[in-house]
Amino acid sequence: MNKRFLRILKWSIGILLGIFILITACLYLFKDKIIGIVVSEVNKTLNVPVAVKNVDLAFWGSFPNLSVDFNEVYIQDAFPNQKPTDTLLYSERIRLKFNPLDLWNKNYHVKAVQIYPGTLKVKINSEDEGNYNILKTDSTTKNEEFELKLKSIDVEDFHVSYSNKSNGEQYSTFIIESEFSGDFSASNYRLIADGALLIKKAKSGQVTFIRNKTLDYNFGIDVNGEQGKVSLNQAVVNLSGLPFEINGFVNSDSVKFNVKSKNIGLEDLVNKLSVGAMDDVKKFNGSGDVSFNLDIEGSTTSEEALAINCEFGISKGALTEPSQNLRIKDIRLEGKYSNEGGSEKEFLELKNMKFKTAGGPFRGDVRLVNFENPKIKGKATGAVNLKVAHAIFHFPEVEKINGSTLINADFALQQNESTGSIEVNKCDGDVFMKNLRLKLKGDKRTFENINGSIFLRGNEAGIDNASLKVGSTDLRLDGIFRNIFDYLNAKKPLETEVEIESNYLKVEDLGTTTKKEKVEGDRIFVLPKDILGSINLTVGTLQYESHRFENILGKMNIQNHRLHFPQISLVNAEALISGALIIEERTPEIFTITTQVATKNLKFKPMFMEWDNFEQKVITSNNISGRAEADLYFFAPFDLRSGIVLKAIESKLNLKVYDGHLKNVPSFKDITESLKTNSGKLVLGKKNIDLLEEKLSDISFQTLENSIVIKNGIVNIPKMNIGSSALDMDVSGVHSFDNEIDYRFAFRLRDLMKSEKDSEFGEVIDDGTGIKIFMRMHGTLENPIIEWDKTSRKEQAKQNREEAKKDAKSILKSEFGLFKNDTTVKEYKPQDIPKEELKIHFGPATKEEFKEVQKEKKDSKLKKTLKNWKDQQNQEGEEGFKVGKGGGG
Repeated sequence: MNKRFLRILKWSIGILLGIFILITACLYLFKDKIIGIVVSEVNKTLNVPVAVKNVDLAFWGSFPNLSVDFNEVYIQDAFPNQKPTDTLLYSERIRLKFNPLDLWNKNYHVKAVQIYPGTLKVKINSEDEGNYNILKTDSTTKNEEFELKLKSIDVEDFHVSYSNKSNGEQYSTFIIESEFSGDFSASNYRLIADGALLIKKAKSGQVTFIRNKTLDYNFGIDVNGEQGKVSLNQAVVNLSGLPFEINGFVNSDSVKFNVKSKNIGLEDLVNKLSVGAMDDVKKFNGSGDVSFNLDIEGSTTSEEALAINCEFGISKGALTEPSQNLRIKDIRLEGKYSNEGGSEKEFLELKNMKFKTAGGPFRGDVRLVNFENPKIKGKATGAVNLKVAHAIFHFPEVEKINGSTLINADFALQQNESTGSIEVNKCDGDVFMKNLRLKLKGDKRTFENINGSIFLRGNEAGIDNASLKVGSTDLRLDGIFRNIFDYLNAKKPLETEVEIESNYLKVEDLGTTTKKEKVEGDRIFVLPKDILGSINLTVGTLQYESHRFENILGKMNIQNHRLHFPQISLVNAEALISGALIIEERTPEIFTITTQVATKNLKFKPMFMEWDNFEQKVITSNNISGRAEADLYFFAPFDLRSGIVLKAIESKLNLKVYDGHLKNVPSFKDITESLKTNSGKLVLGKKNIDLLEEKLSDISFQTLENSIVIKNGIVNIPKMNIGSSALDMDVSGVHSFDNEIDYRFAFRLRDLMKSEKDSEFGEVIDDGTGIKIFMRMHGTLENPIIEWDKTSRKEQAKQNREEAKKDAKSILKSEFGLFKNDTTVKEYKPQDIPKEELKIHFGPATKEEFKEVQKEKKDSKLKKTLKNWKDQQNQEGEEGFKVGKGGGG
């Protein structure tokens, strides 16, 4: 038995192997002929070139059928003068299936066609010409061996679009999977359609009927080839799970269809068409009936659009969202759409819209006529729960919304046919917002606690007592906007008058993107050109990154890509700063910033702490104290994408420092270390260098005044004399934004020597003579080079010689009459040096004289002091702030 079984198995395998080899050999022998016949027959029927990457013959992959595969098929538009990118059809594979037995009998009959994946773009231009006229009207030769005897057509992953410019119809679908089966070669047959597709868009004129909805179908289509008629009878399709029944036909000259709802409830309508896209809203429970009846009729030979009439409505509706107890009841709606009579008579009407929510009842009517030049008229009164409204209608740009509004509006608008502008016949209304919460798609911000009123009065609008929070920022707004519709029509600028108040404003809260996100794409203007007005700003605290600005008061004027703050004041780092600011956008996203500010009480220690030591480590908040008066002019271009253009900054700072104090500054330590060389010790002495180091470790000075200029990326510090507790020093230098430095210092040698300022004969007065030490610190801020400054020493010696010559000429002119005719030589005036005076005062001889002396003392000291105090008090009272109704400075 085992031997017989093995013998049968061997024979079976051998036979199968032989059949496999025989079929493979036949395919190899007849491959070119089969492919040649198919390609030749296809080319006979087409009058446009077809691009095919390659053609294959397959059997085992399509067993039991034999197939010819056309790979990467491309057919160009049939319109004349089209570009290679204008596609009519593209498919990665079109497969024609044959019966192998038919091939054996030399009958090349196509049984089935498979197309996947691919794209079909059907277009009709304004002259009513189609891009699909690719088939030849007749063929002089016909191959009797090749014939289409289709039983099925399968399509998968296939995009289909239809665009008709002559009547404004647009349709776009994606066929997920679809099969059409029937005896296509018969004159009359029944075609079975089974599949699923996604309707991306179905649009007629300006009205979009369906967008992004799935459609499942399985129905029969009656095809009468003799009459050229295709009919549908009680065909049921499911649009997003909602059943509709289709009846109608299309023939060679006309089309007529009716689509009506089939037992659709309001609960199913809302849940299947709306709620599925929202995560925080569960499915609604509810009741109510939905009616829908659509009639499509017209001629297939006419350029006119098909006549569409649609009536729809809701009656006895009620909905409840169980998880959050959102309720809406007494829902009623009567709607109608028709394009019959042409585009001028096309209309959409929603009337008797009614419902009730927890906020109260709502009722509205709206009618839109002529979609090409729209006229819209309507009324709306009542309360709307925005979360329920979003759950049902899906506002496209909104991610989340909560809260309620109370609406009372009466409007009538129309578009001017010749200019396209919006004309306002009537627009009156009020919108009251209560505890709204809003988050838009693609926006990191969440707007919370939105309250206030919006008023519409014709061409004007107002915001009254509006408030909201964004993150930790709170805002209150009041304002008036004029020329609203003229602004929308680009006729006049929008006029604004707004007041903004905030207790705390964080700049990062207001940005639409995070700090790490880059601005990309084409540059566009950020500041508006056609908005004209003013904004009064009052902010308690403004936070920008780690910086705090307090008590901000100002007014901003806006006009023609320009923001102007004529007067603004704020407190930063305990200093009151006031001035003016202009921000102007002359080219898209490129700004110029011009400001003039002043402060009378700038404190160095808190200022350095506030601004992180201005991103340097030479002098920090631990090293500096004192106060200053400052007057700053600043101009710089600013690129929205890259920041301030540092090397284009132009600035001048007039600075006057009082009670300055520098302690333990590392750069001063570097200076003294550089002196501890053999030559330095020889010239100055080790004790004097140690004394200088001790003095420089703790420096205080009463007054310092200078003007610092910034230009071409370089900070220029003109020569100034610093009279400090350590020594008197001349300082000047330049400092680039790349932290390249070149500072020069000069001081007298005698200031290093330890000496007493007073003697038993009185104060020791410095006559200004003596040896001067010149030093230079250059290189980079991180690695400075400190050396003797020979250049400055030579310049000082030259200056001394010139001054000595001038003094000599002046003496000769004054004493001997020389250089009389030289007006450049001045008379010599000896320097007024204080001299010690010895005065002997004898006391009063009598009591009366004593009283007179006492009276003079009182008059000259006490009364003078009291009078000064009184005058000072009166002066301070006159210089105080005056507050008036104008609000502003």
